Amino acid sequence: MSHFKSGFLVMGALALSVGCGPSDESLAEQKREVVYGTDDRLDVYAHPDATLRARAEQAAVGLVHPGFIDLTDPNNITFPGPNLGTGLNLCSTERFWSDPRAAFCSGTLIDDDLVLTAGHCVGNVAECADTYFVFNFFRTAAGALHPITSQDVFTCDSIVARQHGTSNGQNLDYAIVRLDRAATPRFTPAPVRTGDTALGTAQNVAVVGGSSGSPIKVDSGGSVRDARASTRDYFVSNSDTFPGSSGGAVYELDQHTLAGILVRGYGLDYVANGSCNVVNVCPETGCTGSESTYVYPALKGVCTELQNGSTRLCTGMPPAPVRPANAFGYTTSDTYDATQNTVDRAYTLGVGDVIQVNACGLPDFPVTGYPKLRLVDAQDNEVASSFDGCGFKLRVQTAGAYTLRAGCDYTDSCSATVEVKVTLDANLTRGTLPFNLTNTNSGTHNTANLNVTLTPGQTLDVGTCAVEGANGVGDTIVRVHDASGLPVAENDDAFGTCGSLSRVTYHMNVLSPAEQYQIRIGCFRNTSCSGTAAYVIY
Repeated sequence: MSHFKSGFLVMGALALSVGCGPSDESLAEQKREVVYGTDDRLDVYAHPDATLRARAEQAAVGLVHPGFIDLTDPNNITFPGPNLGTGLNLCSTERFWSDPRAAFCSGTLIDDDLVLTAGHCVGNVAECADTYFVFNFFRTAAGALHPITSQDVFTCDSIVARQHGTSNGQNLDYAIVRLDRAATPRFTPAPVRTGDTALGTAQNVAVVGGSSGSPIKVDSGGSVRDARASTRDYFVSNSDTFPGSSGGAVYELDQHTLAGILVRGYGLDYVANGSCNVVNVCPETGCTGSESTYVYPALKGVCTELQNGSTRLCTGMPPAPVRPANAFGYTTSDTYDATQNTVDRAYTLGVGDVIQVNACGLPDFPVTGYPKLRLVDAQDNEVASSFDGCGFKLRVQTAGAYTLRAGCDYTDSCSATVEVKVTLDANLTRGTLPFNLTNTNSGTHNTANLNVTLTPGQTLDVGTCAVEGANGVGDTIVRVHDASGLPVAENDDAFGTCGSLSRVTYHMNVLSPAEQYQIRIGCFRNTSCSGTAAYVIY
């Protein structure tokens, strides 16, 4: 099934997903939800559980795109556009027909300035910047919305942690967003379930979130169908949820703690009834259920990024793995092979400096999806990429500013930690080998030899030309032999400015152990040649 990237429909169309996104054209990509048995959704004011009402009033947010909110009057924020009934061509008998329709996803305040939502709701920095996080988006009485002012509307400062894909065998979908300012003490974060344990089968749960973009609803009539105890990545319930619920909080009712994030659903949420649409209803045990990511992986992810720096969230969590100083983490989507929506890092490199990049080498920071990395120069010309593996290594030939662009395969989501090692040209291992040879029978005997040791992943650049310190007269041959004496690289004529002099580059496999190699310099056939061979190891 596709992501929850949802949108709003014009009159006459069907809502197809529990999801996020305001554009009508994106709706075909949505996942879908239904009502199971009795429709248990209630407006916040009407719910009998005072604790759930408090969670909805103090911690629930609606994620709204700029086209669906009017900020003109800071003391009276409104939501333009058709109401729920008109926008979805609902029959007049349908519940919540007159609700405004604005939020494409839901979220929950879990710390002073941190909101938890679904990873597909906020895919990258650009999407986050295009989203308002709106508190007090609920009804206080029939037909009455809670007044919303500019103090209730926040923007995105950054995505702190995010997963949307499979990581270590877990299918995860979460994002923790840092707001532009603290929401406390005006609002109160929801308590988060801290244990890495599965919910109980048939355990009652409550969903607090939007519903087809409408003001926050509470559904406490759901229960767990499948706890997925062996993987503890998501659980399945029969909660009644609709587009806009995605990213909303799922609470365990016995403790009223946030246990999950609603992320997926299947089935048509509205079906035609003559010329208008009505809610689709499945039996309590029918259809496939709603899927919610367990909160613990999100908690672990954000505490790793914060190095357990949140007292509210990270007390009692295991020690967070430390990301190396020369590494950075990123999460993004829709980068079209790292050409847009990328996470960028700038580097200034001199001639001969080596930059080595690896996105797959840290076991404590697993990769999700398919990371793509590009290195471009100051003129935006690509000089290296990771498209054939986890990373690349480049010895630059031109001094200047370079930009590393971290992205994902095509339009997919991905996340990774990227190690970047820069070695200055002056710190590279070098050596020379003078030679004055004749009758080497094309470098098969009477050669000038030098042993060098390479470690996994190192590169040997050796030649009688084009390597610093190299020069020669005559027609040379350069070979590199492994410890068993077999040639692993060779060159006769490098051509170009080297003419009949030679140069060869050998890349050692990263999975091989350290090994001694031998450089052998000879002359073509039985001619004579002389000069100095030079090598650089990086």
